[in-house]
Amino acid sequence: MGIASRVVKKTGYETFPDGPANQEAAIWMSGGRSWARMKLARDMIEGGHCPDIAAEIKTIKEMGGGSCSEHRRLSAAELSQMHRSMPVIQVKESDEDHHYVVVGDWRDRTVGNHAVVVDPWHMVKKVYTYGERSNSTQPIPLFVTPPGPPVPDSAMSDALSASPASESKMDRFTKMRVKRPAGPQAAEAIINALRSQEPQTVWDDAAGTRNVHAEYVDPDGNVSAFNGVPPDYLDRYLDAKEQMSYALPIRG
Repeated sequence: MGIASRVVKKTGYETFPDGPANQEAAIWMSGGRSWARMKLARDMIEGGHCPDIAAEIKTIKEMGGGSCSEHRRLSAAELSQMHRSMPVIQVKESDEDHHYVVVGDWRDRTVGNHAVVVDPWHMVKKVYTYGERSNSTQPIPLFVTPPGPPVPDSAMSDALSASPASESKMDRFTKMRVKRPAGPQAAEAIINALRSQEPQTVWDDAAGTRNVHAEYVDPDGNVSAFNGVPPDYLDRYLDAKEQMSYALPIRG
């Protein structure tokens, strides 16, 4: 669970520095950059500029943007480069379009609800067990990385070492795509457009677990909630939620 927590935090806060592209609060907090980062990454990938999976991962890393599917892919890629005592399963919810990673096979009776969910797409970034998920339906497995040592893949290692584009660069790209400077006006325009044109693709989800404050004990007896956040992150998140309540219509 400790390794899973590190992946959640690295992916959630470093790989995607402006947060998920389709979480309304992240769009607002970043002034629209989170959405712009995803658009630029997908333009590169869908435009045929990436010859293989490692190149796609590197592009996502360099742009630093994506929805839950990109968060799932980057989490799984990070875990593939670590020693794994259990399988890493990339999944999709069976009743909604949401992707994430599960460490351990919940269908194995010796694991069951103790499998660990890795889902840095949520705004409150915390690992939790399969049995603590808010969505109790059984997910659909997509890809499996079996237990074992780090997968020998120099191209993937290189991809994962890439750094995301700077805020100033993405501010310029946001202005180009949205026709407004990165900030509240750009964020408001993006959110309203997504709500009206693609309502099933924009979300306002804080957490994927019913037990945000749950604590766990490791084999050495150490207790942790695995819910540390960067300084001022929660304040900025709550401020964004308040500002959105005044600037945007209530979600239907």
